[in-house]
Amino acid sequence: MSGCDKILNQLRSDDSESVRDAAFVAGSEKMECAVPELIRHIQEGNLGVQEAADRALRVIRGKKTVQTVIPLLASEEAPVRNAAMDILREIAEDDLESVMNQLGSTDPDLRIFVSDILGSSNSLFAVAPLCDALLKDEEVNVRYQAAVSLGELGFSDAADSLIQALEDEEWVQFSVIEALTKIGAAQTAGALVRALGHSTPLVASMIVEALGEMGDLKIVPLLIEQMATAPAPLQNKICRAVVQLLGDKTLELLPAEKRDQFNNALLAALEDEDEQIQLAALRGLSTAKGDEATQKVMSTVATFNVDRDTDKLIAAVECLAHLGCNNAMLDVFLDDNELALRVAAEAVSRMSEDEMKKAIPTLLSVFNDKGLFVQRDLITVLVKAASSSEEMFFQNMLNEHTDELIIKKALYFLGENTNSPKSAEMIFEMLSHESFEVKDAALEAAIAMNNEMLWIRFVSRVESEDATERMMAVYALGKSMNDVHVELLKEALSDPVVDVRLVALEGLIALSSEPATLVDQVQALLHDSNRDIRLAVIDMIGKTQSEIYQTDLIEALNDEDDWVAIRAIEHLSALHTDEVVEPLLNVFAARSVLVQHKVVKMLGKMGTERCFGALLTMMSHDDPEICEAAERAADQIRSR
Repeated sequence: MSGCDKILNQLRSDDSESVRDAAFVAGSEKMECAVPELIRHIQEGNLGVQEAADRALRVIRGKKTVQTVIPLLASEEAPVRNAAMDILREIAEDDLESVMNQLGSTDPDLRIFVSDILGSSNSLFAVAPLCDALLKDEEVNVRYQAAVSLGELGFSDAADSLIQALEDEEWVQFSVIEALTKIGAAQTAGALVRALGHSTPLVASMIVEALGEMGDLKIVPLLIEQMATAPAPLQNKICRAVVQLLGDKTLELLPAEKRDQFNNALLAALEDEDEQIQLAALRGLSTAKGDEATQKVMSTVATFNVDRDTDKLIAAVECLAHLGCNNAMLDVFLDDNELALRVAAEAVSRMSEDEMKKAIPTLLSVFNDKGLFVQRDLITVLVKAASSSEEMFFQNMLNEHTDELIIKKALYFLGENTNSPKSAEMIFEMLSHESFEVKDAALEAAIAMNNEMLWIRFVSRVESEDATERMMAVYALGKSMNDVHVELLKEALSDPVVDVRLVALEGLIALSSEPATLVDQVQALLHDSNRDIRLAVIDMIGKTQSEIYQTDLIEALNDEDDWVAIRAIEHLSALHTDEVVEPLLNVFAARSVLVQHKVVKMLGKMGTERCFGALLTMMSHDDPEICEAAERAADQIRSR
């Protein structure tokens, strides 16, 4: 018995498992003789058998398979028809002519199925028969499917036929427009624009959307011309398409007459219910000039829902920021609409410094009449753009306001922009504020002001009985960039409070031009009884990446606390020198698994030849996890 006869006998078996096995063999051996039996199982078998037969037919392929599957398209069973279509979508190219011949069938459903299948053929030969079906088939659904398939094929050869089909009924026009968009042939855009004048509103809308996606700049003047006679909804769609095509910056390059016409259309488009059109209008108006655009945008903002319309609010702010601080913008601050006020404040805060300065007198005059949230937004603008001449306003904020955010912003302004005795005194008083955040802001403001009286006050506070006052004073002196304070900071290293000692060391490292002079202090703190002190010291000296502290970091490897040792390992590895490899290996031999893993990882990060050799040795470690980690680290070095 031949192999084919054996498989055929198995395929005729009543045992499903035997049939599935035979189908698999028939497919793998590409046995055309099995095709009729496989076709039968597609129609009659259980689900598992059907799937096996389906897979086999796709593998066998060939003309015979195509010709044998085609009749299944006429089956009354939907699952059989669908299976046949799926198979033919994959293998139709093996006998495309037989498939295309079915377009002459008297059965319209069969012609629809075949039109669909040809769209997956990826063959230029399918274009002509599909174009013929598109223009001549009496069944509208065949014409519709032919257009869809031509779009899927994507050959520009179909463009002329698709353009002719723009005269077809609306249902076909939808698929034609989509197909033309996908193909993107040179003549497509102009044809779509010409079709606008005699299309239904729905089709015209779809055409405009398609034109916006095509990216053909040549059609912009044609679209703008269409706006003169287009109904309002279509005009709004055209606005969106033009903005898509040109982008907000290129819109400025339109001729003045067309620019004015387009700006007017954009103002009207702001009232459209479609969010995407509103967003496009806001984007387009960002290059407009004058108060009218600002007024219209602000009146539109009043209709937005804060929770739901986040994207539109962001777009409105960007638009207003580009429009600048004109009279219409200043008028907004005279109103009481909180949303409008906050949007306007945010917009002004994003403008150039010159534009922001135009708003300062108005913001100062209305500030006290506004609610807290609006005041927070306004002071953000004032801090950015106000000059030192407005010092008294910010002093008043410190005296009169209770909101921490506003107080912090006032402190920031005074610290960065003034140096008067009164402001210095007020800032110093704020160091005693009940809020830690305000204290921090006052401390940074005092440092930024760089006022001699304040430095004298800080020097006196180094001896304060209050630990917080001592810490702030030591911190400020460390930031003074004046080495005259070095001795005071050295004395603070022996402060009984941990945080004061840490701040003192940080300041010393920042001030000392010669790290070697701090070796004794660093040594003392590396043996501090407080673990957090030792950790902080390791970080401070490690971040300097100075070889002066290499010995100290190596010594810290022997710290009784694993995490102190680990931090020292990390900073030593950053030095990228083989001198630290041996100390790291000594630690590896003596410390916990946690520390060992860190050593392995850091050796991989350093990546020197000595590190690679050490990692190769570690691959034979007793702990399989260490072996695996060493292998990964070595691979990391090798892959560089």
